[in-house]
Parts: sequence; structure tokens; C-alpha cells
Amino acid sequence: MDPGSIPELLLRHCRACLGDGGSPATDTRLEQVGEMRLAENKAWMPFTAEQWMSASEVAFCWHARFKMAPLLTGVVEDAYENGHGRLDAKMWGVIPVAHARGLEIDRGEVQRYLAELPWNPTAILHNPHLHFAEGADGPVRVWCGDPETHVDFQFDPQGRITRSFSRTRVRAGHGVAPWEGTFHDYAEFDGMWAPTRAEVAWHSAAGRFEYWRGRVTWFGAR
Repeated sequence: MDPGSIPELLLRHCRACLGDGGSPATDTRLEQVGEMRLAENKAWMPFTAEQWMSASEVAFCWHARFKMAPLLTGVVEDAYENGHGRLDAKMWGVIPVAHARGLEIDRGEVQRYLAELPWNPTAILHNPHLHFAEGADGPVRVWCGDPETHVDFQFDPQGRITRSFSRTRVRAGHGVAPWEGTFHDYAEFDGMWAPTRAEVAWHSAAGRFEYWRGRVTWFGAR
């Protein structure tokens, strides 16, 4: 990717996270602990997870284990691979309970990949499938495939991404809805800086519904 095509605010983020010399296109991996809920009136479910993200193409896989009840464990994979998104959930990792595919899933998983670029900074420099523009809900927009598949970024005074936002992601059962991720507490891992805490939420007329919050316990390039 031509660095001249990357907005200065994103180059500043990369310098803050990778140093002035940048970094080769190295995929990133991370481990998380956190909790998630399926609706405003549902209980929070604790999880542990591992995630892989590609730096050279739009691809990732999030593999999580949920404690749903004292004797009930759920395994969830959320991914975008080979040009398609997927969401699979199984009780005890064996009994299928969700198997989502389709164009809306494809777009949503691409938007997740874009929103989580704070955990994948070398992709900003090296993924040729990313496109950039001025955002409506942040100074920089990143999109892929078509301009409607995008997120807008906001930054802190040090130049690091603190918020990703989109008005075009589909919320299951609700249609298109505003969606955001917030990132906090950047820390250094093996010479790279990345956020250690994050939350994800939907917005509606009823207010902000936070449904995911997590903490990074390990981060690195592999």
C-alpha cells in the first residue's frame, strides 16, 4: 500500500503504536477475558477468547468459550474467511445452536475487522483492500468492498484510535443501527502498543445498549 494514500491521522496512530519505522505485515493474535449479553434484559455471560487477524487481507477468527450456566458452556466462532463471514455457536462445543451466513453477515464481519484495526495496526500500512475517506462520525473513514461497508475513527491527543463507529451495520432483528466500539488503556506488548480494554454497543431510540466488554490479557504478532 502506498503510504501517501493513508490519512495522516492513521499514520500518526501507526507511529504511536509501531514506532517511526513502522512494521512488516505481521498478523496479530490476542487473548481476552470479558463478558457479553444477548439483550438488555439478559444476564452477562463471562467468556475467554483467542483472536487472529490478518495484516494483508480482510480475515480474522474470534474463538470464545462462554460460561452460560453452572453446567453449560458455549463455544462461539465469529469470523471472516475466504471472502465470507460466519457466526457459529455450539453448546459444549458439540451441539449447534447458531449458524449464520449471508450478505448481511459478510458485511457485518468486514465491519468488525475494520473496527478492530486498533488491535491490528500493521494492517493499516499493509492491507491493500482498505480504502480511506473523510468520515461523518469521525475524522477518518475506513471502508472495504463498497463505501457503505465502513467505520469512522476518533483519536486521542496522542494520536491513538479510541472509537470506531458506523451507522450501516445490521443488528439482527432490528435492521440497520448505529454501532460503536470504544478502546482504552493502551499498553506495550513486545514493542507494539494496543488497547487493553474495549466495549461494543448498539444505539437506538431507547438508548445505548452495551453488549460486549473485554480485556486483553495477551497481544502479539505471530
